[in-house]
Amino acid sequence: MLKVAFYKSRKRFGKAPYAVDTRYVLNGGGQKFFATKQEAQRYIDRVSKELVINDTDAWSWTFEKLRNAYLIHLQKELRDGERSKSYVQEKERHTNQFISCAINGGKLADMLVSDLTKGQIELQLMDQLKKNRSKKTVINLMGSIMTMMSFATKYGCRETNPCIQVEIKGDAAKSKRKTKARRIQPEIINRIIAEMTPEWQLIAKFACQTGLRQGEQRALTWADILFDENKVQVNKAYKHRAPVGETKTEAGDRLVPLTHEMKSLLQEHFMACGRPNDPATLVFGTSAGTRSASGRIVGAIACRRYTPGSVRMPARFLSAIHKACDDAGVDRIRWHDLRHYYASVMLKVYSKEIWRVSNYLGHEQVATTTNIYGHWIEDETDNDKEVDKVSSAFG
Repeated sequence: MLKVAFYKSRKRFGKAPYAVDTRYVLNGGGQKFFATKQEAQRYIDRVSKELVINDTDAWSWTFEKLRNAYLIHLQKELRDGERSKSYVQEKERHTNQFISCAINGGKLADMLVSDLTKGQIELQLMDQLKKNRSKKTVINLMGSIMTMMSFATKYGCRETNPCIQVEIKGDAAKSKRKTKARRIQPEIINRIIAEMTPEWQLIAKFACQTGLRQGEQRALTWADILFDENKVQVNKAYKHRAPVGETKTEAGDRLVPLTHEMKSLLQEHFMACGRPNDPATLVFGTSAGTRSASGRIVGAIACRRYTPGSVRMPARFLSAIHKACDDAGVDRIRWHDLRHYYASVMLKVYSKEIWRVSNYLGHEQVATTTNIYGHWIEDETDNDKEVDKVSSAFG
């Protein structure tokens, strides 16, 4: 039974005199001192509520130990096919961000899991978690923390989940940023692409003229290029550092028209790659790709199968476009802005057929397209042939 003890000597020297000793009921417990008896009693009430009697040492786990055990658990679920690699990576990233926070002047990683309160999350940790993050991002982050704390209750670290009904906030400055895509003029796009190497020029032009997401473009194989139909088939994508998987949404599986220029460029690229026989060969593999008998890299862009070293990493795309922007003397843009550029051109061509543009972009709802790009819609005269309309727009 926990009790409040009073130390006259501590009071005489101006120190907190009321103590609660948990050494005999908790593994790793100790004495905690309080300025008033009421504070000490509140601590006893909380500890008594959280107290778990079991044969493990989970009650004495720190957040670092909890995080490690949680990740081991997720890796097992990944091996059993119950979780995707991207899911596990997201949870690892979020839990690392959480335990790196400071609490009561110390590291949260070193704090006992059983000691964390809902008030500490709202009054101390939330200010750190929301910094430079939108409310939506914080909600996702807290969802991961909620899951880890549920894991903690199952393992006996504590009885309750302190994340329940926590008020979630986002960075006010971050939230005020405009969600609508900004329009980038064609001459700016052309200047940026002109400063790229030949291999990146092809990759960037493809992004501009098809609107594929970066992960979709990275996963593209020659089987997805339907030359006879003048279309690109999108049915898979890379997410973060996870293996190739499904597209972002169900509507992400789609057919996108190829412009005359892009079809011609891809045909030249296909021949430069040695006309790959394997349909699973990546269209935009890394330059450390297939080599001829003499050891020379085949093609302007090497063609690779699905192997860890063959897929271009996201950082390469950002580095390539930032360098081109700097060399062109224009403000830096993101690779995703090339997709926005595609959307702006399509909306000029199909201003009265937003559903068509939405399908090309892989949006689940037309409302998503109009919310992001609706301010760009302009009236244009309809042409007869779809491919000619798209080609002329980029020409």
